[in-house]
Amino acid sequence: MTKTTKTKTKSKKAKKKKPESAFHGIVIGVFEDIGPIARYKKTRLPLDVVNLMVVHGMSAVHGGEDMLGGLFGPLPIFENANLRYMIYSFKVKASNTKDSRIAEHGRVCSVFLILKEKQERYVLNNHLTIEKLLNEMQMKKWQKELDITKDSMLEIFERINEIVKIKTIRVFSYGEAGLIEYEDPQMVLDEGILSIIDLKKEKIYMYLPQEKFDSKQRIKSVEKMEEVNLREYGSRFDIIKYRDYLKFKKILDNFAIQLTK
Repeated sequence: MTKTTKTKTKSKKAKKKKPESAFHGIVIGVFEDIGPIARYKKTRLPLDVVNLMVVHGMSAVHGGEDMLGGLFGPLPIFENANLRYMIYSFKVKASNTKDSRIAEHGRVCSVFLILKEKQERYVLNNHLTIEKLLNEMQMKKWQKELDITKDSMLEIFERINEIVKIKTIRVFSYGEAGLIEYEDPQMVLDEGILSIIDLKKEKIYMYLPQEKFDSKQRIKSVEKMEEVNLREYGSRFDIIKYRDYLKFKKILDNFAIQLTK
C-alpha cells in the first residue's frame, strides 16, 4: 500500500509539459577587437558550429563602420540541414577596447535566433513582432557592452518564445472562395469541405459527405489538399477520408473544434 500511495503522489506532482518551442536556441555574438566571437549561448549545437555561424553571420551584416540593422534571415547553419538562424545586429558603447574605430563608433553585437526548419513558417509569421521586441530590448537595456549579460539574453529569448505559438493542427475549408485556412483552428465555420491536418501524427482528415457536395467538388478538394501535402510536407502525410459525420465528429471533438454557423 505504501508503494502504491507513493506512486500516485508522484503522478499528481508530475509537471505539465511545456509547449514545443519553434527555436533550437539563442546565441549572442560580439565583434571583439580580434573579430566575431560567441559570448553567450543557449543551444545544444557544438561550439565549433556556433563559432562558425557567428563569424559568417556577423561578417555578413558588419562591414567597416557600416552595419545592416534589423532582423535578417533565415540563413542556413553549417552541417545542420534541419536548422536555420535569424540575426539581429546593433551597436553598444564599447568597454576595454584598444581599437580606435570600435571606441568611436561602438561595438557591434548580434542576436542569433536558431530555429527549426519545420517551424520556420511560425517564426516568419511573427517576424515584425520579434524585431520590435529586440528593438525595445536594445533601446531600453542594451546601451553599453556591460549591459549584455546571459540573464538578459535568456530574458529576451523567453519573451520571443511566448509570442511564437506552434499549432498542432491546421484546418482548411474548400468552397466557393477556394481553399482557405482558418487562423483559429478551434473556431470553424460549418461550410465547405473541411480538412484537418494533424501535424504530430502526420495525417490529413477530410470530411466528404456525398449528400452535401457533388463529386466534382469532392475531387477538387482532395486535389487541393494533395497540393498542400506535396508543397509543405513532401507528400509524407496520409490522407484519410470520411463520409460518416459521426466518425468525423470524433476527430472534431478530439481537437476541440467547434463548428459555427
